Amino acid sequence: MRYSADFYSPPLVVQKHVIGARGASAWKCPRKVKGAVLLSVVGILLSLITLALWATSSLLTSEFQASKRSIAYVEMMNTLHNDMTQLTEQLRTSEDWQQTASLFARASVTATHYLGRDSQFLTLFTVTMTHPVTSLFIRQGFLRHPAIVRLPVSGVVTGATNAILPHLFERHHSNFTPMFFPKPLITNDCDDLTRHLVFWVRGDCHISPSGIIGSASQPVLLVVEKGDFTLDTHAQIYGLVVILGDTSVPSSSTSSFTPANPVATIASSAKLEGAMVSNEEVSRVFDGHINFNLSVLRTLQQSSGLQKMQPIPGSWHDFN
Repeated sequence: MRYSADFYSPPLVVQKHVIGARGASAWKCPRKVKGAVLLSVVGILLSLITLALWATSSLLTSEFQASKRSIAYVEMMNTLHNDMTQLTEQLRTSEDWQQTASLFARASVTATHYLGRDSQFLTLFTVTMTHPVTSLFIRQGFLRHPAIVRLPVSGVVTGATNAILPHLFERHHSNFTPMFFPKPLITNDCDDLTRHLVFWVRGDCHISPSGIIGSASQPVLLVVEKGDFTLDTHAQIYGLVVILGDTSVPSSSTSSFTPANPVATIASSAKLEGAMVSNEEVSRVFDGHINFNLSVLRTLQQSSGLQKMQPIPGSWHDFN
C-alpha cells in the first residue's frame, strides 16, 4: 500500500514537537537569570549596608576614644594646674622653699635670688609639674616680690596727691584696696589689732593707752581709711601707718563742702617705730615720738605674709 506524502507527516509532527520544547526553555531561562541578578543585587546591597554600618561603628568608636582621651587630657592638665596653684601659693609665704617643694611629688622647683634696685629681696621660681603616668607636664616662671615695693624715705610723709601710694605699692588710690594684701583684717575700729600682719581700718583708729601693736621683729602694716589716727598715752606701734584721706573731691571743685584733713595724734609718751605716710596733708598733733626705723620697715617689707607671686609673661610651657 502506498502512502502519499501528504498523508504521512510524522516528521512534521516531530518538528512541531521540537519547536514546542525549545519555546518552553526560552521562557524558563530569563526567569532564572532575573532571580540570580536580583539575589546578586540584594547581596551587594547587604554588603554595602554592612560596610556602611561597620564604617559608622568604627567612626563612632574612634570619636568615642578620642573624646575619652580629650577628657582624660583635660583632667590631667587640671590636676597639674591645681597642684601648681597650691604650690605657688605656699612658695609665696614659705621661709624654706626647698622643703615646701618636696611636699609635692609631681613638682620640680628651682629658685634664683636677686636684690632689686631698691634693695628688695626678689626670688625667681621656675616650677615644673609632671604627671606621674603620662609624659604631660607644665612649666612656668614666677617672681616673688614684696607688696611694699619701696620704703618711705622719712618718718612722716604726706602730700596732697596720690604720689605716696605709687611710690610704696605701685598703686593709685582708685585701685588700692584691702584685697591687694593677703588675708588683711578689715575692721571699723582699732579695739583689737592682734594676730594679723595687715590691718585695714575704715574710720577712726584709736589705739588705747599703753596698747602695743606689733614688735621690732614682727612689725605690722596699719591702713586708716577716711579717719583720724590716735596713738594714746604710752601706746606703741611698730611698723608702717598709712592714712588714706578722701581724694574723691578735687581741689578745683566748686562745691562749698571741703572735706577736713585727717588728724594724726601721737600723745605724750606714745611712740611709733617705723613711719607714717598719707596720700594727703595731715593735721598733726605730735606730743610723742615717731622714730624713723629703717630696720623695722625692712623687716615688715620682707615679711612672708606681705609677699606677692607674679607669673612671668611668656614663661608658660607644656611642650619640650
